Amino acid sequence: MGIIDRIRAYAGQGGSDAERAGGPSGSAAPSSQRSPLELCTIKELQRALAQDGGAPVRYRFLFTGNVQGVGFRWTNQGTARELGLTGWVLNLDDGSVEMEIQGPSGDIIKHLDTVHAYYSRMRCRVWLTEAQALDVQSNETGFSVRY
Repeated sequence: MGIIDRIRAYAGQGGSDAERAGGPSGSAAPSSQRSPLELCTIKELQRALAQDGGAPVRYRFLFTGNVQGVGFRWTNQGTARELGLTGWVLNLDDGSVEMEIQGPSGDIIKHLDTVHAYYSRMRCRVWLTEAQALDVQSNETGFSVRY
């Protein structure tokens, strides 16, 4: 059983919110608003940040919850552009949202924090169900909404 499977198997068991928050300088939303997979991914991003500073990384994310009909794609696009991140976001037919995002690890963490802060105020559940590290695309220049 891999680490991601273990996290999914033990979701919600053990540890305090503070231990699981994972954001830089404690800025991540409480664990009740984050999936165990997202908390694990944030820790991976923090390790990458500590090892290689501002080197770009790329991730594919799949979000479920209240992520369609609430401006989720546009919020992600605006936040990514403000942080200088590249990639794209797409609504899927099953009600989930797929995203590829690229940039420095710290900025991807800030992106996730900003999106969660915005949607927690709206009482929308945003749940990361898949996260996959990908190869960086050097030719990408912006962040777009796909249809």
